[in-house]
Amino acid sequence: MDDLLRARLRVTDGAHYRLLALRMAMQSVDAISRTVSGQAFFALREAEETLRALDGRVGADLVEMLLSLRGGTRLTPHGLDNIPGTGRVVIGSTHPIGTFDFIAHAGVLLRHRPDLKVVANREAERFLGADLIIAVDFDRQDHVLSARQTLTGMRAHLEADGALLVFGSGRVPGLQDGQLVEPAWRSGITRISAAVDAPIVPASPDMRNSRHYYRTRAIARWLSGGNDDFGRTVGSLRYMSELLAKLGGSYDMHYGAPVAPGTAPERLKALAEGLVPGLYRA
Repeated sequence: MDDLLRARLRVTDGAHYRLLALRMAMQSVDAISRTVSGQAFFALREAEETLRALDGRVGADLVEMLLSLRGGTRLTPHGLDNIPGTGRVVIGSTHPIGTFDFIAHAGVLLRHRPDLKVVANREAERFLGADLIIAVDFDRQDHVLSARQTLTGMRAHLEADGALLVFGSGRVPGLQDGQLVEPAWRSGITRISAAVDAPIVPASPDMRNSRHYYRTRAIARWLSGGNDDFGRTVGSLRYMSELLAKLGGSYDMHYGAPVAPGTAPERLKALAEGLVPGLYRA
């Protein structure tokens, strides 16, 4: 769990006291939250218990084990036949939850496309394994540090006729007037699909985080003088808690009709968000 916290908050290996202080603060908040509401806010203890239960599993084994916990998570795919069973394809998805988004997609797609890989933060490689990940490195301002290597990995996988899952914005949306507001999608999907002539399938899970996540993010943003990057970083400390809360639930996974290689990011975002009417703010 320490490795996950270090990666999430960009804590250097030598900052032992900073990490210890962070853990103590999270444990204190969890203790108060359990007393008041019966639920842990950050779920640090529960997360560590889950990691021990996973017993070193990675990749497809980890996904299967996670989705079997708490009575089993039920995922219902819609439009799965829009994703070809073989051949290169890019799946461009919204990113409503955080860590759980890939777990949910993988639970649906790995049986259909065992060659699936996802473009994700380097930290995910520690748990999902290198076989499922094309890693991206970020600096403290969320600027991509590994653009060339990441694009090379994406291109190589697609040229080998693989299936590639990319979260269009790379960022978890905020909440405004009861609807999700996802940042603009980056151009990576558009450029890589055009370069290798791969169709793009818009995708969107029908789910959102708890009100605690959005409140935490909003308070952190307010305390930082309106810095949403800081709000999102603080909110990300709840990703494991949000993931654990989703286990055992039922969710719909939507996959739209494929569109041409090189389709503009704005169009892809609109198509993906439109798969779940009312979830995203237009």
